[in-house]
Amino acid sequence: MSYAIIRNEKYTKEQMIQLAPHNERFKKKYSNKNIDLSKTSQNYHLKKPVENGYLKEYKRLVSENNLKQGQIHSNSIYACEMIVTSDSAFFDKIGRKETERYFKECYDFISSYKNLGEENILSAVVHLDEESPHMHLVYIPVVNTKDKNGNVIKKISASEFWKGKRSYKKLQDSFYKYIIEKGFKLERGKENTDREHISTDDMKKLTNFYDTKDLKENLDKVKDEGITYSDVQEFYKYENFTKDSVEKKLIVPLIKYNNKLIMQNDKLLIELSKVKNARKYYYDLEQKFIELKKENDEMNKKLKYNKIELEACYNVIKDFTEKNEKMEKILKEKLGIDYSNLCKSKF
Repeated sequence: MSYAIIRNEKYTKEQMIQLAPHNERFKKKYSNKNIDLSKTSQNYHLKKPVENGYLKEYKRLVSENNLKQGQIHSNSIYACEMIVTSDSAFFDKIGRKETERYFKECYDFISSYKNLGEENILSAVVHLDEESPHMHLVYIPVVNTKDKNGNVIKKISASEFWKGKRSYKKLQDSFYKYIIEKGFKLERGKENTDREHISTDDMKKLTNFYDTKDLKENLDKVKDEGITYSDVQEFYKYENFTKDSVEKKLIVPLIKYNNKLIMQNDKLLIELSKVKNARKYYYDLEQKFIELKKENDEMNKKLKYNKIELEACYNVIKDFTEKNEKMEKILKEKLGIDYSNLCKSKF
């Protein structure tokens, strides 16, 4: 069964700028091996940017829609992107017309989600030139709120738009409910646990999946081109052992083969260094996890001690209250003094 897939990413200013060439297909060559440039003309927009570039379009929308933005830092989130898709089998089954309807429904869903509004969308483009059709919808995370004077404003805030630990789960739930109501037979996508994650393509870049794959294929080719013992035996059958024949049939092929091996070895060394970087990345993550766990253990200890102190305070107060009640009882029974009425009369 195919899944209804929707995913959200957050982008800083620089990340947003770098996103445009891929989404809008500004370049003539891409590192992504899945892009078939012969099909790029089939891509289409549900909303096309007016300006040439996401930063210019962002500034235009901020001005046009009178959007407010808080204090800006280097890591401030400027825009978000929702990527909507399913697998190739689903789109092959429903055909071109229903595929277009699917992405139109997805566009309508996102436009109205959390009152986002179509006016805050920078770009919505459907890619049909990759393995599975999908839509990139880039938007400004706008929330309706009030300023210090109580005036209603439209504020750019990704943290408020995606407020709550399970906000992505709610998105997936709402999207799945919406899309099946529109007649598309899909399963709910796998839950996003709201943890930071690395996309599949980023992970492939990190571990040099594509380069390593190419290297393996090249090595296989080099092996096939290598001179074997049987090739040398065939050469010995020649009766005319001239300088030209030896050079042409034996020396030149051996030199070429040796040079190819040297080149492959250099490339392998580069790839190994990149893999080392990936290992360091995971090692750093592991160390960070250990530190967080240590901090968590320390916090649990403090909470435990605080609990003991609170229990001790509670017992002291309880003991004092019991003694006070006994004293009131003695005063009333032995001396006829009602302590509670005495306190009321004083206050």
